[in-house]
Amino acid sequence: MKRYQTIFSKALQTVSVFMLLMAGSLTASAQHKDMKYDKLENIEDQIESDLANIYDITTTYPDFNYEYVYKDGKLQKVIVTGIDDSKDKDQVAKLIYNYRTEKDQMRNFSNRMGIFYAPDLDAKPEMGYSNFRNKVKSNLTYPDASKNYGVEGTVYVKFIVDRDGDVDYVTADQDINSPFKQRVDQLENAAISAVKSVDAHWYPAMVDGRVVDSWIVLPVKFDFKKDPVLPALIR
Repeated sequence: MKRYQTIFSKALQTVSVFMLLMAGSLTASAQHKDMKYDKLENIEDQIESDLANIYDITTTYPDFNYEYVYKDGKLQKVIVTGIDDSKDKDQVAKLIYNYRTEKDQMRNFSNRMGIFYAPDLDAKPEMGYSNFRNKVKSNLTYPDASKNYGVEGTVYVKFIVDRDGDVDYVTADQDINSPFKQRVDQLENAAISAVKSVDAHWYPAMVDGRVVDSWIVLPVKFDFKKDPVLPALIR
């Protein structure tokens, strides 16, 4: 009997050690995933910061355009046209280069919610981006209170295109420096409302041949001296 108790005791010790090792492995795995997601979220924040800086400069240049130059599959440089000021031109080229490099680092990685920021194939509205942007613009209104207070800037409408091609979770962010928070909120709400009002179905994004949920970011520029505009998308 004592012999069997000893064997049983050793078996329990073995199981306990195994469980501890497994727990340690699972914890390490969870930590690894958290570190991966933290890194991706930091890159996403940097991308959105770069986009804000790009749009801050380029919205004053109506003829702005750009082109990526690749060699052996690697981005070499960005050629910018339509910007007369050499300093602005160089800054925009650098920002777009950083943006594209950062986005390539996120290629085919999803965030904690399983949403892809840089899939193989981006989601596209079935009506085409040009028609979609025109419909959003036609539904945009500049809130009088915000306009009268001179509150202006760029709002970034973010939404998810799900695997069925439907738009979901429409939200917004902005880089507007104003003490009138309520007026800034009105701009965000106006931009969100304009996007939501467009009844558009999308071709969903794809990764490795399968459809996935993905983020779309649409900039909306409010200038109290002009009508709201949608800047050219940086891809």
